[in-house]
Amino acid sequence: MLIFKYVPMYGALLAFREFSYRTPFGGDWVGFTYFNAFFNSPDFAVVMRNTLVISTLNLIFSTVAAIVFAILICELRNALFKKFIQTVSYLPHFISWVVVAGMAMTIFSIDEQAPVNSFLLNLKLIDDPINFLGEVDHFWPLVTGLNVWKNVGWNSIIYIAAITSIDKQMYESAMIDGAGKLKQITHITLPTILPTIILLFTFGVGYILNAGLDQQLFLQNPMNMPHSEVLDTYVLKYGLQQAAYSYGAAVGLFKSAVGLGLLLLCNYACRKFLRMGIF
Repeated sequence: MLIFKYVPMYGALLAFREFSYRTPFGGDWVGFTYFNAFFNSPDFAVVMRNTLVISTLNLIFSTVAAIVFAILICELRNALFKKFIQTVSYLPHFISWVVVAGMAMTIFSIDEQAPVNSFLLNLKLIDDPINFLGEVDHFWPLVTGLNVWKNVGWNSIIYIAAITSIDKQMYESAMIDGAGKLKQITHITLPTILPTIILLFTFGVGYILNAGLDQQLFLQNPMNMPHSEVLDTYVLKYGLQQAAYSYGAAVGLFKSAVGLGLLLLCNYACRKFLRMGIF
């Protein structure tokens, strides 16, 4: 924590100084010059829109998928089959985005023999192959679906632990009162794990501007750029590859400040309306 979290904070000063190779953190003070340059950039609106949309879609669908998957796993009675399903669901989390992007390029290729286009053509749902990776309208659903598939098993671990800790007598009492499985889930499972859901969701809101670098970078191409350029890829291209380190530091500090503000705001809203929060 000290080496990787607190020591790098000193580098945040670079956002307010002119970078110099002779004095990397001791150049002339320029104040909010680089922040203003970013806010007035013609790319600001597009980059922020893409980042917020992708992050929000990932947060919502990943949370819902993880909760549903955790509930389904906990309903399995065969212990061996349950462990097998859990293990299989965890595996995509450990697959590199380089491999996942390569798989996506093959599966969603515009080629008529590609699995998805071939399937849709055989069912007569489409007349011509769809360029999933080249048409901007398909990029957001595609990257969201890949994120959910890759992380649903891993994200469900905490929810599974929370559901497992629920007192079984509550379900037995509900069954005696005539509650079916659906009512047990809606009246016992979900209310009981609500604090866990709020905790993870609040942390997720704090990372709302982290849309991810790898997935966008590897799936990005000139045709889908209007919907795939996010803050992380923007910093990589303009802050690092073009050696505009002060500019990149300003964008990074802006991300951190907004994330902290959203975290505090979400926690305040949860405490005010739901009477629970992370602090």
